[in-house]
Amino acid sequence: MYTQIGSHSHILERMESTLQTVTELLELLFVPILAVELVWLYRRGHLRWNRIKEMLANASSLFFVVPGGLVGLALWFGVFNGVSGLLPWAIPTNWFTVIVAVLAADLIYYWEHRFEHEHRLPWDLYHSVHHSSERFDQTTGLRLGLFDGLLTFGFSLPMVLVGFSPVVALAATGVVIGYQTWIHTELIDKMPRWFEAVFNTASHHRAHHGADEHYLDTNYGGILIVWDKLFGTFQPETTRPNYGLTTQIESSNPIDVQFSQLRLLWRDLKADRSWGDRFRRLWNRPGWQPAHLRVAAAPAVAGADAR
Repeated sequence: MYTQIGSHSHILERMESTLQTVTELLELLFVPILAVELVWLYRRGHLRWNRIKEMLANASSLFFVVPGGLVGLALWFGVFNGVSGLLPWAIPTNWFTVIVAVLAADLIYYWEHRFEHEHRLPWDLYHSVHHSSERFDQTTGLRLGLFDGLLTFGFSLPMVLVGFSPVVALAATGVVIGYQTWIHTELIDKMPRWFEAVFNTASHHRAHHGADEHYLDTNYGGILIVWDKLFGTFQPETTRPNYGLTTQIESSNPIDVQFSQLRLLWRDLKADRSWGDRFRRLWNRPGWQPAHLRVAAAPAVAGADAR
């Protein structure tokens, strides 16, 4: 009996380690792709000081998201362990359930990502940071908000509730996030048609980062683009996107990158006439305005339209 338990535990550790290794390998793609991008930009005369400043601004986000992510990971892992210990059921960990876990994490990521776009509080609090760059390259993937690391691991809770181990749930989420390393680039035009039909690609993700009207709120998928096709949010890349927000922050200052939209949110909340309007502003889409402002339709007042 002891040998069987020990052997089973060893298998679980190997599977969990494999998930973590896959995540790390995916993230390692950042270095070679960025190196090729830098040469590509230089040869075309695009590696000028403004572009370099934007890349440095993107990289500066690491000073916020890394400590936030470490705290968030420790916090949510503790919560998940506590919840898991209270459940009378558990999903056994084997290769089949690990694959199911990654698919489940990818589906959860789709709805998490969509939620962050469709509600102003998560959009202004952290997700707008990732979209605020007017350029698109490997460093854009680094441009994440402080609260991104603190809060987003919590979206994996449903996986723990249905019985996945906390380590498998978080590792599967890591695979979904790690996959997206290679799709932040303009180097790759289109993948083979069958791949484009099923998986998220650089082309699909460029459209997602577009500030053009037909690209807004589309292509939320992490690994699979089929979720967008299933739930009606798919948009192919038809023209080169204009990146960033619909109202650009026009700054490479790391503090502005992190908190410019949060400052606009605070300004609008202070100007609201009632707590009801404040709650509706936090919940509704970015750009929502109370009735008296919709009638006025004054762009100078509508700081919330920065998408």
